[in-house]
Amino acid sequence: MFPQPPTYFDRLREHLRLDDSVESDIVRELQSHVEDGVDRLVHEGVPEHDARARVIGRMGRPQTLAHLMRRAHLVTPWPEALAGATPMLLMAALIAGTLWQQPVIALAASVLVVAVTLFGLFQGRPTWFYPWAGVALTMPLVAGYIAFEVLREQIPALASGSASPTVVLGIAGAGLYFPVGLIVVVGAVLVAARRDWLDASVLLSPLPGVFAWIIAVHHAGGIRHANASMAGTSQLLGVAYVCMAFATIVVLRARSRTTKIATMVVVAVALVSLGTPLDSQAALLTVGLRAGLLGVFLLSPALVVHQSLER
Repeated sequence: MFPQPPTYFDRLREHLRLDDSVESDIVRELQSHVEDGVDRLVHEGVPEHDARARVIGRMGRPQTLAHLMRRAHLVTPWPEALAGATPMLLMAALIAGTLWQQPVIALAASVLVVAVTLFGLFQGRPTWFYPWAGVALTMPLVAGYIAFEVLREQIPALASGSASPTVVLGIAGAGLYFPVGLIVVVGAVLVAARRDWLDASVLLSPLPGVFAWIIAVHHAGGIRHANASMAGTSQLLGVAYVCMAFATIVVLRARSRTTKIATMVVVAVALVSLGTPLDSQAALLTVGLRAGLLGVFLLSPALVVHQSLER
């Protein structure tokens, strides 16, 4: 006799990974919810098979529901927390080791980040998904800087009338990229914020470091001609991303939202203080201002959610 295929709740249990008693309570409550919904639809004249499929369909994929249930219980296993920290360590290696200047390595890292992010999206956006998605969102920023470089180099040729059709198309594409890239980044943050604004904050966390890296690269001559003057900044950013990796583990593993938020704020202050000598009142004021701006940036999804709830 062939074994029965796993039911929706069997697959849900596979992904919950909570204490047995907690899992049993959750599954029992959901099963009761399904039966109540089926009874209502059957009473309205819907065939039982169709009613059951409709009610279960509304619950979404079992992987996604399991992740949401675990988030509600603030439980993130160590393997998922370590997986969430991995993209930060990858960024540290790429920046501090100047591996981004090696096209093959940079391309391989980009493909890896995109592949893992898409896999996490398919798995229902588990907790480790958001750090990877945040690193994936740094790519539109880098692409935006490349588009800026194209415009800066080619617009003089366009203004003088000596630009070829290919150059004109390149300028048009670079110009159109900015609104497209902005829509991608803002859209991803809004989608994450609708689920939990802390997820959106984790999603945003890799971006400030890349902003700082882009500024350093620009001052050092651009992506194609960057010189050794940015070596110090690269090392500091590498240390910053290592710190962010540890902070990510704490944020994902913490069982209290207060602890998660406090960790993000403390790390933000520590990062902006990194490499800044606090030997004067002006330096303290500068660090305080930067820390405040970074904190507002990371916690801005909370404001978005608050405003949407008030409407």
